[in-house]
Amino acid sequence: MKNSSNMGIRDLKLSSCSRFFHWALANKLVIVLVLMISLVLLLLFRPGFRPEEFSAPATGLFNLCRNNNNNDNNNNNNNNNKSTTDEEEKTLMSGDKHGGMVDVLLSALETDGNPKIRFYKTATFPPFPMFVCENCKCDICSRTLWLGYFAPIETSIFRHILGNGVCGRAAPNNLVVDVGANVGYFSAYASALGCRVASFEPNQNPRRYLEASAALHDPHHLSWKVYPAAIGREEKKVHFTEEGSWGVSHITKRKLMQVRDLEVQVVLLDSIVKEDVLLLKIDTEGYEASVIAGSHNVLKNYNVQNVVVEVKNYNEHVVRDFLFDLKQDGRFTYVYNYCEEYDKPGMDLSTFDLHEAAMYDVTDVVMNKRYEQELKHEDFWFCKKPFLNA
Repeated sequence: MKNSSNMGIRDLKLSSCSRFFHWALANKLVIVLVLMISLVLLLLFRPGFRPEEFSAPATGLFNLCRNNNNNDNNNNNNNNNKSTTDEEEKTLMSGDKHGGMVDVLLSALETDGNPKIRFYKTATFPPFPMFVCENCKCDICSRTLWLGYFAPIETSIFRHILGNGVCGRAAPNNLVVDVGANVGYFSAYASALGCRVASFEPNQNPRRYLEASAALHDPHHLSWKVYPAAIGREEKKVHFTEEGSWGVSHITKRKLMQVRDLEVQVVLLDSIVKEDVLLLKIDTEGYEASVIAGSHNVLKNYNVQNVVVEVKNYNEHVVRDFLFDLKQDGRFTYVYNYCEEYDKPGMDLSTFDLHEAAMYDVTDVVMNKRYEQELKHEDFWFCKKPFLNA
């Protein structure tokens, strides 16, 4: 009898444990499911993420362009009672109506890797359309598609400088120069804010998307010009290596083995820009000193109000000397050093206050060559108007 009672109690305990185990397992699955659903909802509806993307395939866009051109051709035929030749149709497809956008995108589709081209509208403020590649070696594309924007601090600096109608049609100084434009994220933002833009990109792969976005914003190529060249201290041909992502491709002193190596043209910014510049942006993966050397006359003879530049090896003495020369040549009164947060999700750039960024006034450090005081980050903003404590 005693044994039977003990057996009953043990069976009851086992039954209770079994029920508890099944309950815990079931609830664990429910918790995991709830977390997964919450994550999906967060990605879709997180603050600041308003992609409003045009998800139609690129071929649909090409067909739309062709249909528009065909309609124009038919109208011209009806008006002039003559047929449009293949040569005229080709001219229409690559001419003023689309600025060569279709040709550029078709050329991109012919590259290796079957690129997935996306016509995308960003979650910046204001949003702007651009072309990106979903499956290429394009870190700017992937981050923009994932977050709705790229480099939020620098994007906010662009908005701070170029926003509030500064780049209106009547503005005498509304030129933005983008050296190392890549696929054209910052160039497109400047164009969306009403500025005239000069973009320099030697790498033909991202330049296809840059040219397509430029043609989208400015089909007649009047306010946004794209230059297939690098900026340097002298005109020459140089080796350009594409290793890793497009964003870290750079000019090399000699041809490298086992990486994609291109020969690109270097020109002087001094030979192209002959006017005041509202913002000069430089992102050339270590070639920035040569860019500034090739921009000496622009900085000395014209009013360059802002320079936003990424500087490699920024605590080396020779680089600190270059920063000093840049401040002197451009007659800048303030230098800020800031930390870019590339992967910070959920930011609403329409309400983000730039004063919240990790930004430091290093004017005294740069001006007096205080080598003993280390700089903190590779991103710098040279300007003539104070920002911090303003």
